[in-house]
Amino acid sequence: MEAHNHFTCIAYDTIDFLIQSKYVIFGIYLSVEKDVKSIIFNRETLPHIHIGSLLEKEFECRPLENCTVVLVMKKHNFESDVQRLIVDYTQTAFPASGNLAISVNCSVASKIIDIKNLHLIPPGIRARQTECGVCAIGFLDDEKDKKLLRKQILISPDNLLRKFFSAGLIKIK
Repeated sequence: MEAHNHFTCIAYDTIDFLIQSKYVIFGIYLSVEKDVKSIIFNRETLPHIHIGSLLEKEFECRPLENCTVVLVMKKHNFESDVQRLIVDYTQTAFPASGNLAISVNCSVASKIIDIKNLHLIPPGIRARQTECGVCAIGFLDDEKDKKLLRKQILISPDNLLRKFFSAGLIKIK
């Protein structure tokens, strides 16, 4: 019996970043500036973090199209230290709903993936990859060019945000 799981797929030119869909309430195309620390959505002010630049820098990838997608997530899905870092960075308290916004500058889709295609990172590079949020990696044939392998990287939202806060891309006051 094959095991499948539902993922939110953040698609860049050569990499699909996968987040388990249970962490994402919904995604929406919005015009949001990268350096804006909060957004108003559905009459709530949500803490906002743009992670697109971090993904592009760390994984040497480029967006396929010029758009901004905001993923709305629940704070209770993040560890308490990450929740504090989010509030410190954005200087925005979580609203009553507990929602926060994370944006990327590429398309996002919902996909069902056969998890047998995802493999743990080899021990020699596991610590560095885990620090960047990588939990597992898989490869698929690119549908457009069969010579290319497309990477699928399962990421931990907690570890990815920890990397964001420690990457020197931002300053916490």
